Amino acid sequence: MGATLSQLTQWVADRWRVAPATGHAPLTPARVLRWGVLLLLLGPTALGLAGLVAPAFGLWPTLGFEEVSAVAWQRWWALPGLAEGFRLTLVSGLGGTLLAVLLTMGWVSAAAGTRFGERMERLLAPILAMPHLALALGLLWLAAPSGVLMRLLLAPFEVLVPPQYPLPDAHGISLAVGLALKEAPFLMLMAQTALSRLPVTAQLQAGQALGYSISQLRWRILMPQVMRAIALPIGAVLAYSLAVVDVAQVLGPTRTPTLAVRLIELWRDSDPTARLPASVGALMLALLVIGMMALGAALGRALLAWHRDWVLSHHPARASRLALASEALFGRVARGVLGVVTLISLLAFVVIGVQSVARSWFFPALLPSRWGWESWHQALAGLGDAFSNSLWLALLVATLAVILSVAVFERERESGRLRGFVVCLYLPLLLPQASFLFGFQVGWLSLGASPGWAGVVIGHLLFALPYAWLTLAGPWARFDTRLEQAARLLGRSRLEVLIGIRLRLMLRPLAISWAVAFAVSIAQYVPTVVLGGGRVPTLTTETLALATGADPRLTAVAACLQACLPLVVYLLARAVPAGRSVSPTRG
Repeated sequence: MGATLSQLTQWVADRWRVAPATGHAPLTPARVLRWGVLLLLLGPTALGLAGLVAPAFGLWPTLGFEEVSAVAWQRWWALPGLAEGFRLTLVSGLGGTLLAVLLTMGWVSAAAGTRFGERMERLLAPILAMPHLALALGLLWLAAPSGVLMRLLLAPFEVLVPPQYPLPDAHGISLAVGLALKEAPFLMLMAQTALSRLPVTAQLQAGQALGYSISQLRWRILMPQVMRAIALPIGAVLAYSLAVVDVAQVLGPTRTPTLAVRLIELWRDSDPTARLPASVGALMLALLVIGMMALGAALGRALLAWHRDWVLSHHPARASRLALASEALFGRVARGVLGVVTLISLLAFVVIGVQSVARSWFFPALLPSRWGWESWHQALAGLGDAFSNSLWLALLVATLAVILSVAVFERERESGRLRGFVVCLYLPLLLPQASFLFGFQVGWLSLGASPGWAGVVIGHLLFALPYAWLTLAGPWARFDTRLEQAARLLGRSRLEVLIGIRLRLMLRPLAISWAVAFAVSIAQYVPTVVLGGGRVPTLTTETLALATGADPRLTAVAACLQACLPLVVYLLARAVPAGRSVSPTRG
């Protein structure tokens, strides 16, 4: 037995270090972790899709449905308000994505690489770290008829009664605006990552030599390259906007909800057979997202082709003074809009804090007449478990996300192939949460597992890992590899070089990537509710539960905790000393 065990150990060691004569690649730690990441990404997704299709066609033996039937479809089409729900989903999802893309295009064409753009990036950091639900509540209190914006506008006129207008509106416009304000900073971060991988300086210098201005070059040369590079992030934003649940319950219509909110209501119904039409709706939502992404991809290719033809047919020497003035005016307008959007988003964060300590705050007073911490004492007494659950869950998920991201990058350096893996990495973001997570729960339960922490950790990691990888991609690509080459020539192993040089000099990018994954975990609602089965309360689930109550102060306390936790972590990550790891040779 001892000899057999020794031989097995020696075989594993040989397989780990050296490729066998058959030509197969060696089994390295990076390769093992890469396959682990692929299994993590594709396993739950495949299980979720399988667990979604079977109940949609009447197969659910646990509930007594053992034959294929159309009962689920019949119950789905019998639900009231489906057409209105589809319309609201399209208006809010497509509108929010389009607004976010336009804001990102304005940032690339008018602010990227300028001092204004750098200042705005620093101001957008709190917005990027703020969970969607907290920002939605802040925007609601900011833009309500008796909100802060209306108080500021009516202050000179001494109006004692606030105007009456519906908010949230019945058309999904407020939901679209809220989604755009939250998703635009993410797309700007992805655009910045794309720019960091381009020889921007060389392209601008070559373009100026041909007679183009900086603003023309940003619009004509940099813009199409950036839009191609962030196509997958735009698809992720579209998928999230079409299937968002927590933000839709705050900023969306209340009488007729969006499709994703209707699915959550069916899934949490006391009658377990209500999950049959919910499976049909989840399948239709997935098909809707796939169809909209295919349409958006075709439209994007057509616009880029039109832009290429337009650039080739319009030389700056033939540009009129009116065209040049229009370009300059566009830059000023874009910077103004971006400044207003940033200010509104920051004000939403401030309003949450003020609301949480306001004992009495009546219209039209700009500030509360009485202040106090009673709401904090009352809320903290019931939020202890939710706070600790959110904290430990985010710590675990963020740590795993960064470790797996580093493994992915190391595997990329071994093989040089990553395109197919990036698609797998984006797959959980490109599918609506309310679709494959429902199916994943069905498959998870069919395997004998029970709702709880294990499922919630996997669900959070599915969405935190892509964001951690995306945040780390730019700094990792810009690292000066000559330092590693010198260390390898001096006899250091690859693991020693990775830990002692690259990771040590990239502490700040690693910390920021960890903070982003931490914030993503804090903000997750659908994975927590569906995979946790109500057994893992978090700040996000408790905040949304309090938002349906009558006391906005308790809701503000919960939202403030939800927003401040990732913000503090992000600020601590920004304070980590930066190593001199960026290659000076990139243009």
